[in-house]
Amino acid sequence: MKFNEISAQEWYDLKPYLDTCLLPVTGLTGFEDPAQVTLALEQLRDALESIEIPYKGRVVTYPALHYMTAVSIRDQLEALSIHLKRMGFRYVIVLTIHTEAASWKADQTDLLIAVDMEQWESKAEQIKSSISKQVQHLWQHSD
Repeated sequence: MKFNEISAQEWYDLKPYLDTCLLPVTGLTGFEDPAQVTLALEQLRDALESIEIPYKGRVVTYPALHYMTAVSIRDQLEALSIHLKRMGFRYVIVLTIHTEAASWKADQTDLLIAVDMEQWESKAEQIKSSISKQVQHLWQHSD
């Protein structure tokens, strides 16, 4: 479920069920041409669907963090995760298409998933299955 699909009243009623925030990170630097930006956004969208669709009743997708410049992405994700948890989310999942993102894992980010889009075409089902297992593992070991 996207953040803009929830009215203020619905949020109050659904808050106990929508306990997970999905925070997409595009990871643009500003040096990409329009075609590269389009590709990055399309790839991120494809990866996001592996969580958004099967877990629509539990996950809220927030607006993507598109640009990473002049600040520590890890620090930024830490601050955002803290704020999102204060807003009522129990879990924060960060999803990106940057395979070098392992160093971005912040203490308050419950799960960081970096999808290798070079393998997406040939291994999409395996990647989606892996993502699903990671999300379910997070919930099972935290509940």
